[in-house]
Parts: sequence; C-alpha cells; structure tokens
Amino acid sequence: MSGRQKTLAAPAHRGRSAGGELWHRFKKNKGAMLGLLILIVLIGVALTVDFWLDQELVIGQNLREKLQQPNAKHWFGTDEMGRDLFWRTVYGTRFSMAIGFVAVIISAIIGVPLGAVAGYYGGKLETLIMRFTDIFSAIPSILMAIAIVSLLGRNTVNLMLAVGIAAVPQFTRVTRAAVLTVKNAEFVEAARALGKTDAYIIFVHILPNCLSPIIVQVTLRVAGAIISASSLSFLGIGIKPPTPEWGSLLTAGKTYIMGHSYLCLFPGLAIMLTVLAFNMVGDGLRDAMDPRLKD
Repeated sequence: MSGRQKTLAAPAHRGRSAGGELWHRFKKNKGAMLGLLILIVLIGVALTVDFWLDQELVIGQNLREKLQQPNAKHWFGTDEMGRDLFWRTVYGTRFSMAIGFVAVIISAIIGVPLGAVAGYYGGKLETLIMRFTDIFSAIPSILMAIAIVSLLGRNTVNLMLAVGIAAVPQFTRVTRAAVLTVKNAEFVEAARALGKTDAYIIFVHILPNCLSPIIVQVTLRVAGAIISASSLSFLGIGIKPPTPEWGSLLTAGKTYIMGHSYLCLFPGLAIMLTVLAFNMVGDGLRDAMDPRLKD
C-alpha cells in the first residue's frame, strides 16, 4: 500500500476536534444516549410547561372524580381533590429539575474554588479547608439540609440552598484531587515564569484542565439533589403542597397508599427515571473523558 493510501486509511477520529472526539466516544454508549434523550425531554418539559399546559389541569379540583384509578381520561388517576395526577406529575418536572440544577450550581460555586485553592496552595490552608470539609462530610447530607431549611424557613429558594450546601464537600474533594494532578504541569510552570497571578493561573490554566471530573460530578450530583429535595418534601419540610413537586406528591399520596398506591407509584417512577437518566449520562461522560479508554 502506498504512503498516500496509508494516509487515506488512517483513523477518521484523528481529524476531529476535542469536542467532536468526546461526542464520538459518548454516542457509542447506548445507555448514555438513552439517558441523554430522556434528559432532553425532561428539560424541554421543564422549560416550556408553563407555555402549553393549562393551569386548570394542574390545580383544578373536582371532588366528584377524586381518587379514581388510572383510566383513559386520567392516565395516572386522580388525587384526593380530584386533580389529574398525570398533569401534576408533568408539571412537577419544572420544580424538581430546577431544584436539582440550581442546587448543584450552588455546590459548584462554593466547592470548586475551595478545592482549587486547597489543591494549589497546599500546606496549612489545604489542611484547614479539608478538615472543614471532613466535618461537613461527617454530617449526613439530609440532616444538614433539614437543619438549614428549619433555620432559614420552608420555601423553594431555601430548599435549593440547603441541598446545594449539603453537597459542597463532594465538589471540594473532586476539585482538589484534579488540581493536584496538574498544578505542577509545564504549562503551569510557564505561567508562573511569565509572572501571572495565582488567581489567573488557577482559573485560566488549571481549572479548565480539570473540567472532566467536575462535569461528571455535576451530572451525578443533580440526580442526588433531586433525591434530596424529594426526600425533604416527603418528610414535610420541603416544598409545601399543593405545589406539584414530585416529593410533595409522594407526601400527599402516602396517606392513601394502602388503597390507592398509584398516588405514590407514578411520582416515584418519575424520580427514579430522572435519576437513572442522569446516572447513565454521568457514566457515559466519565468513560468518554477517560484517556485510558481512547480508541
């Protein structure tokens, strides 16, 4: 085979950009692609549900149709007020997804800089930050969230804040570990030699090269945040009924669970499906970003 023919036969992925190569490897994971498709649908519903769903279908009461089993008119049945459980579950996507994403943004905003500073400077500052993180990690996240919501008050914003703060230690640890692997790299030494400030080096040179584990952590923590928020609502200290957040739907349905189990079944399945989708996408991203698994 001639040199030209060998060149033409070279692997196609050599000409791809970094993003293109990541997508090429990610889409080979069928489970991750299925999870991504589910998330696209859920995020689309969360962003647009206010525009196409009639509020009367969500909050309208009809006591003559209360506690109906799933049927052709009411796919998921009706609750104790005669409200359609299918549309309430669909509308609850808006609250559960918003809580999950905002809580993780709060976690990342606090945890990533702390982890970066700890990993970059080391010494006593690292010890102080990591011991503080250890103390936080020793407290069950759900217990910490309960304490924060009880202290600040019961509303959606405080629920997001509580769930977000409870997940800060995970982001701190992941970021610190990633920074430790690159802080002595040649491009970092070159930036120091050029007189760049520590803040510039951390946020411009180091953190962009630590995005892989952070992005994976984000996808996994969104799933955890949704579960935490639903758990708090189920315990009665999350979003107040009749707001149709998935956890509050479970809370409302538990009273009738013996004879009308569908009231808990469908919101529970919504939580399970969403968390499963995030985990599949997170696993797919982890595999796609792992340099040891490259073709």
